[in-house]
Amino acid sequence: MDRNSIKLTEATGKTVKSMSVSFDPDYNCVEVEFTDGTRMAVDIVPAVKIRPQCQHVGTGDTKIKKSTGRE
Repeated sequence: MDRNSIKLTEATGKTVKSMSVSFDPDYNCVEVEFTDGTRMAVDIVPAVKIRPQCQHVGTGDTKIKKSTGRE
């Protein structure tokens, strides 16, 4: 598994009863309800990524010389 994913082992083997996505200005999440009476909520947290680049602007095309940002 790559570093940009999370395995939700608590849901392994469970049967999904329903699933919903909530959108609110202050709270966004995915909720999964299982047939055994349990529920899992996954909060969606917005984030900003900054990827500075050193560019060369010549005759026509812009060329990226170096990308210093991290994912």
